[in-house]
Amino acid sequence: MTPPADPNAIIDAMAPLLGLEVAEEDRASVAFHLATAARLDALVEAVAIPDAEEPAPVFTPAPVGEDAA
Repeated sequence: MTPPADPNAIIDAMAPLLGLEVAEEDRASVAFHLATAARLDALVEAVAIPDAEEPAPVFTPAPVGEDAA
């Protein structure tokens, strides 16, 4: 398993490449959201999907309150 990335290191590396200036007062919020994205990514990556699985051509969510049966 890859160790979690340091959100502050990501800010330091990516902001100049993207032409962004992250103000000091915004840095904690940006780091928080990057850490949240990393946790969500880990959840997605933890799901084993066989290579034979095909992606759905169209995503059609079930209406709220109805079963997806």
